[in-house]
Amino acid sequence: MEMQQFQFNVKRPMSAPVKFAAIVFGIVLFLPIFALAIVAGVIAALVFGVLFVIGIVRSKIRSIASGKDQDGRKNVRVKR
Repeated sequence: MEMQQFQFNVKRPMSAPVKFAAIVFGIVLFLPIFALAIVAGVIAALVFGVLFVIGIVRSKIRSIASGKDQDGRKNVRVKR
């Protein structure tokens, strides 16, 4: 009995229409996914940037609004 063997990845030359169809299929499939990933990354960077700026502004306003004690110190508790 002869043993049957599977041969994967056999190199066969692809015709021009098959190459063109494979390229078009890849573009149609992967280009929208890539575009969505880029758009999501840009939106996420903008949102985190805005939140970062809001946090900095709030901390500056809080430090200005808290004021100083009688001796000119900020945010220091002195036990007497």
